[in-house]
Amino acid sequence: MKRLGLIVMFVGVAAGVAAQPVPETVSGYVVTAEIEAIAPEMKASAKATPEAQMMAGALRNISKLQSRFSLAQELSRQEIVSADFVLPAGTLVMHKSGDRFYVIADPKAQTYVVMDAADLMTALEGGVGIVNTAYDAKVLHTQERKDIAGFPCRKSIATVTYAASVPFENERILVQQQNEIEIWHTSHLVSGAALEHVFFKFQQDRTDTVRKAIRAEVGFPMEIRFVVQQQGAKKGTPPQAGSFHMLVTDVKQEKKLASSLFAIPPAGYRRLEKNPYFAAAMTK
Repeated sequence: MKRLGLIVMFVGVAAGVAAQPVPETVSGYVVTAEIEAIAPEMKASAKATPEAQMMAGALRNISKLQSRFSLAQELSRQEIVSADFVLPAGTLVMHKSGDRFYVIADPKAQTYVVMDAADLMTALEGGVGIVNTAYDAKVLHTQERKDIAGFPCRKSIATVTYAASVPFENERILVQQQNEIEIWHTSHLVSGAALEHVFFKFQQDRTDTVRKAIRAEVGFPMEIRFVVQQQGAKKGTPPQAGSFHMLVTDVKQEKKLASSLFAIPPAGYRRLEKNPYFAAAMTK
């Protein structure tokens, strides 16, 4: 697969750098995926943990999301297909694996904004002011196998723990969190960007502990069941907000995707100084 590093225009790149010749097309994949919230109607009560109260944010009434991803090596272009989401149908989310920012673009208005990964996660899930640290990640492989969208997959279980510092009244409370992640993955497809989209929740991990552990053990994610729990929760405790199920429903391998699809930001788009997305969620 041809390298794409030369075709990407990063936000903030110094002006005056000589342009390099780039290929017109690259090989990659077009993937359709459906994401469904496991606890879409969860509403935190006064007796709920502080983090549960904070996390009952923008996604609590969102049930499903359908997206179409164009993937090429470390680059991704996500198009929101469904209307049942906080971003309008047609919105683009652009990302390069390893970067801490995402570009959200409006093809109709030809505009874009840049959001730090941590800010974007806060806007999507709620939880303003929560700071996660002390990450640890382990992956256990099973012998279970099945085909998904025509590709042979293996089941693995990833366990991620971290400490969530939560603002509560006039102080901060430390809540130990645990995520149990059932991953069906295949070695027949390769994309670092795909893993970062699925495990977007861990972008606050500045040590890269989670990303490195999962990337070393897990192939292309085809189905995910991601459960958020407070560490030590009793068996049968309902999953907290932020839990979801993701399923890839279609994969097309493409030898000639237009390189321009992956330009960050999209060529000819105007950057907005004020972010029109998630304004309500960011101020809760």
